[in-house]
Amino acid sequence: MENNTNNRLSITPTTIVVAAVYLLVSVVGINWFTTFVPVVFPPQASAEARSVDELFHVLLIIGGIIFFLIQGMLLISVVAFRARRGDQSEGSSSHGNMILEVVWTIIPALVVIFLSVISFNVWSQNTEPKISVNLVDGTPVSINVTGARYAWTHTYETNRTTPEGAPIVINSGNRLHTYIGQNVDLTLRTTDVIHSYWVPAMRVKQDLLPGDLTRGGRPTELRFTPIRIEGETYPAAYPIVCAELCGDGHGLMTGAVVVYEDETQFLEQFYEPAIHAILNPPADPVLRGELVIQEYICNSCHILEPFDDWVGRTGPALDGVADRAADRVPGQSAEEYLVTSVWNASAFVVPGYSDQMANFGPAEMDNYNMSPEELYSIVAYLCTVGEQSDCDNENSTTVIPAAIKTVFGFDVDITFGMDQDESADGETDSEDDGEMSASETSEAASE
Repeated sequence: MENNTNNRLSITPTTIVVAAVYLLVSVVGINWFTTFVPVVFPPQASAEARSVDELFHVLLIIGGIIFFLIQGMLLISVVAFRARRGDQSEGSSSHGNMILEVVWTIIPALVVIFLSVISFNVWSQNTEPKISVNLVDGTPVSINVTGARYAWTHTYETNRTTPEGAPIVINSGNRLHTYIGQNVDLTLRTTDVIHSYWVPAMRVKQDLLPGDLTRGGRPTELRFTPIRIEGETYPAAYPIVCAELCGDGHGLMTGAVVVYEDETQFLEQFYEPAIHAILNPPADPVLRGELVIQEYICNSCHILEPFDDWVGRTGPALDGVADRAADRVPGQSAEEYLVTSVWNASAFVVPGYSDQMANFGPAEMDNYNMSPEELYSIVAYLCTVGEQSDCDNENSTTVIPAAIKTVFGFDVDITFGMDQDESADGETDSEDDGEMSASETSEAASE
């Protein structure tokens, strides 16, 4: 059977012109297509977002050109080298073309090198340390992020102190608060598995890597600078999600970056009110406990209906916990059970759940150092979570401190949160009556 050499496609000037026009149309079409990217992508809420989107624009154009060029060559080959009607001959053989092979090796190599250089440049610019980071009222603060199944916790180590000299730490839960123009530098740690802190609107993402928790865990860093978006109303919130599969509650591990219009708005609406709340906690232990419990990572494991961001699944739901607290451990009162469960959760594990909860007790137990006063207020609040509480809520100011003393041997200052005058009144009432109820404490505070 003779070879068919008549089907070989010759590269004529017309072919070159057609290929050039096709290539030009592909470039223009891809460039036009990229104009719709802002419609699909989240808003560019940080300076880093702009450089990332510019890089994506380049990648999309180059990738589009290569895609349409290959598809066009395939289409041309299918049409030009198709078997003609009645042609039963074999196709022509080709032994390669050295020039063509060199060209299609050099060009992809140059493209890859070009993309590597500009990608590395964008990465270097977006991750390099910035000057004047985390400035709040002219002073830098440390902002830490803790990831745990399945919640984010943000804390601000401020330069303020309590009257006792203790540093003030603001816990904003799953929300990061910042303002336009602030150079944000986050230190991220995980308490369990790998998580990935991703803020799509900022175009930043950083993995949290497990490490030795006794040394504070293995820290990683994330940096970005919020910018103004035309037409946006501030404060504006942008989602935080976990981009690393971390368990069955992975999809619930969300949060938000709250961006304020300027530092003044940030101070007035978040920072100063948060510090004021810490320096002036409610005198009522129940109200104080409702605030304090949200400063810890309890939401990563538990569900509690009053709080929308409590979505944890690894621990039992706390709804109605006061209704069943007295039945958990024989010989323990409801207050003693709750005290033990918060400070030393390993002492009793609810059937159907594993022992994963951190111990918030004294330093010799773990690293959280929840004070006896905080434990007292948290238990006072938990004793109200239920319809038929097993707790003695009428005498909570004496029963709960007694439970802490019985179980752990610590004394509790029940005047925590009152000013000196109120504290003196409380001590007088306590001496006269032998006890002071939570409602009386609240009335004393209001007076």
